[in-house]
Amino acid sequence: MKPQLVSTIAQLPVKEKPECVGDYAHQAIKKYVDHILQHEKGVLAHHHDPEFVHQMRVGLRRLRTVRAAFDFALVLPDAVSDRALKRLGKALGRMRDLDILQGWLKKYSNQTKLKKSEIKVLRTLNRTLKKQRKQCRVQTDKLLRSKAYKQLFKVIKKWLKQPQYQSVSRLPLTVALPDVQLPMICQLLLHPGWLVVDATDTTKLEQVHDLRKHIKGVRYQMALFREFYGEDYRAQVNTFRQMQDVLGELQDESVVQSFLATMLGSKWAKKLPSLHRCFQKQHHQLWQQWLELRQPYVSATQRDALHQLFLV
Repeated sequence: MKPQLVSTIAQLPVKEKPECVGDYAHQAIKKYVDHILQHEKGVLAHHHDPEFVHQMRVGLRRLRTVRAAFDFALVLPDAVSDRALKRLGKALGRMRDLDILQGWLKKYSNQTKLKKSEIKVLRTLNRTLKKQRKQCRVQTDKLLRSKAYKQLFKVIKKWLKQPQYQSVSRLPLTVALPDVQLPMICQLLLHPGWLVVDATDTTKLEQVHDLRKHIKGVRYQMALFREFYGEDYRAQVNTFRQMQDVLGELQDESVVQSFLATMLGSKWAKKLPSLHRCFQKQHHQLWQQWLELRQPYVSATQRDALHQLFLV
């Protein structure tokens, strides 16, 4: 078996002295903790730029990805649970959704010739959104200043200074790379969302939205290891990013329509006919893009090629 391991390492375009699993995981955790805390300042400063909230959420997602990918090698405190990180991300997500709604309606208003009655409705909606975001901001500030939040990152920082690992953490990362990545890839490829082709079935669309989250998780995980692979690997990361973008636009559309239904009732389209037509056209275009992107991944050839990508 030893000669095979040496051969596997030699085939990878890696550094002369590859880091061990534990060192690499520690480095990644520190990177994303720093990212989160850096953008936390912008959120607490009540900055109107929604990018601070977005980047803080991205940092939390990437931290969760690192935690999941290296769970087999780390001994993290119980307080640093995926549940705790997810709960924090969800709280920030509420503010992010409001930012998306405000941005989407503003963009739509600027690009579309509206009736006077529609302009009046949109103005009312925007006032409501501003009020809701203000309330959400207060709640988010309270969370970020809370004892529980501060304790969470105090524990993480303490672990970073005195990290604890499982014995397997001493493995060279290049030896463990396929085993770290393939479980998540297998879960992705077995997701039922790939088989959905009907864009009118609301229940089935929920599976597609869940698939988007899995694609995002795999992309974040692959981004951790780009330096160890070549162009084919990087191209696959970009493909997943493209998939995530298309599905993300579909999800944003769903968030906006849900808000409109809540505020204006199930027959909101009669009050905003121009917006309804815009949704129909956009949804069709995005769904066609998605069907083209997904098609290779329901074939044995592409799925086998994706598996092989991690074994080179």
